Amino acid sequence: MDQRILNSFVVLAEELHFVRAAERLRITQSALSQQIAKLEQDLGVQLFDRSRRRVALTDAGQSLREEGSIALKQLTLAVDMAKRAAQGHVGRLTIGFADAAALNVLPTLTSEFAQLFPGVNIILHEMISADQVEALRAGRIQIAFLRPVFDDEDFETALLLREPYVVAISASHRLAASKMVRLTDLTDEGLITTHRIKARYVQGNFQPYLKRAGIQLKVVQEVNELHAILGLVAGGLGIALFPRSILKLQLEGVIYRPLHPDDTPMAEMLIAKRSDDRTATATRFMDMAKKVFRSAR
Repeated sequence: MDQRILNSFVVLAEELHFVRAAERLRITQSALSQQIAKLEQDLGVQLFDRSRRRVALTDAGQSLREEGSIALKQLTLAVDMAKRAAQGHVGRLTIGFADAAALNVLPTLTSEFAQLFPGVNIILHEMISADQVEALRAGRIQIAFLRPVFDDEDFETALLLREPYVVAISASHRLAASKMVRLTDLTDEGLITTHRIKARYVQGNFQPYLKRAGIQLKVVQEVNELHAILGLVAGGLGIALFPRSILKLQLEGVIYRPLHPDDTPMAEMLIAKRSDDRTATATRFMDMAKKVFRSAR
């Protein structure tokens, strides 16, 4: 059904007067009469009882008025929602994030974005960086918070954060009283780390520093959860290396000590999206992240 004709019918049904309805619609009375006649012909029913003194709705007309008003409101709402979605005010945004991002950049950005665009449903998926790269390429996520473990010209990226590493040790450790730790101080220590694929970035970062110090840390445990690693550290089963953001996780029995500036690489957190993703939600989120963490670049 033609939306314009349906709207003319609803206005006439409200006014029950051709002159007033035509004035509201800003068309001639003749044009309105033609629209209503065509509508009745198309439907095969009479919608109005007409006389010289009055215009009244038939039963069919009353039914169409009720349903037609709802349909017009729904159509208006649908058009408005489509426009708002195109502007990034509604819809959904799917984000992948490395667990470390939950300690630094992720809470700040998702909170601010949710305040600015409350109509956007943010869906979060925790993933290791390598899996985020594949998910981004496949379109399963739109935004990724990840380590620089890829070289892909199809991604738009920005550096959000650079931070040094610290060493996590048990409160009873021999180095607990130290203000700063050198890598050579860790020569005889067992390293607790994540499983190999997840740990690749940290190990790659530290390899030149360990080589220069002439030591090789022995991995004694591999687990994936941060709290599990910290629990093992608290139990004295080894030490762990984390970016400084880990200081936000305080666990009884675990203390953190900074590494000497000459002995620590910098951990980097990036934001990435596909270059061909021009959706308003992803673009707005990316722009906001660049603005908020501009000082990191």
